[in-house]
Amino acid sequence: MKNLLYLSILLIFVSCTQSAKQSEGPFSKPGEFKLLSYNVFEGFLNNDTIKNMYVDWVKKINPDMVAYQEMNHFTQKSLEELAARYGHPYAIQSKEEGYPVALTSKYPIVNVQKVIDNMHHVYLYANVNGINVMVVHFSPRSLEKRRNEVREILARAALIPQNEKILVMGDFNSLAEIDAPQYSDEMLQARIETEAKDSRIRNLDNKKFDYSITNAMLDAGYIDLLKVFHKEFLYTFSTEKYRSEHISRIDYVWANDAMAKYIISADVVYDGMTEEMSDHLPLLVTFDLK
Repeated sequence: MKNLLYLSILLIFVSCTQSAKQSEGPFSKPGEFKLLSYNVFEGFLNNDTIKNMYVDWVKKINPDMVAYQEMNHFTQKSLEELAARYGHPYAIQSKEEGYPVALTSKYPIVNVQKVIDNMHHVYLYANVNGINVMVVHFSPRSLEKRRNEVREILARAALIPQNEKILVMGDFNSLAEIDAPQYSDEMLQARIETEAKDSRIRNLDNKKFDYSITNAMLDAGYIDLLKVFHKEFLYTFSTEKYRSEHISRIDYVWANDAMAKYIISADVVYDGMTEEMSDHLPLLVTFDLK
């Protein structure tokens, strides 16, 4: 029942978006807000060649804001230097040890909160261009920890008036039930065997795939923006260069109703560059905020 309701909501959003495009024509640049969310595999492996490749690539994408996960090896200073190379004068690094998240933007990044407590890695809250933004990176090893993390995120988001724009994005290390037909028995068996060999990894729910994290986002009223435009399965992990397991979708951009109504496109970026730069693929979402 939940999936049927969810699909109905998606169809409504797609219909509204298509109607807007037909009635208004191409959206103007002044109202456009383009968001890139990207897990960059331990800070581009601290490899200058990959960083230079990324800068050339992201200049062509020309996002207004970039939400990063796994900004290993970066400091606040080196993040600012990277951001300046592609035209972002504002940048915030959540921490400098472990697996940081980060934000860069063409707009001021204000009211920043960096939260390490109760998180496997960290999450970052800020306001950018009037949008409440949360960048997350959930535990890669523990379902129980991820369930605590999503409760933490949703409790923080609940403090924001729901008529304000809210985005929650990043690496959730979690599957979505709408993608379930893509996840095979072979993939499940491989994960069961992994957990049998390594007691530190506990991502399954009684030897079954878990969808509780993304369902919690749906139950709280958030919209999986990629699925507004793509009924077909699009994976975000892993890329051809780094592939060592079955492909899956574990990276998301979620929006509340107040933000989702402005969406005009959402995609996973598959190209020769993104297959080389990280083990994850980036999400690119565009809004018309005028």
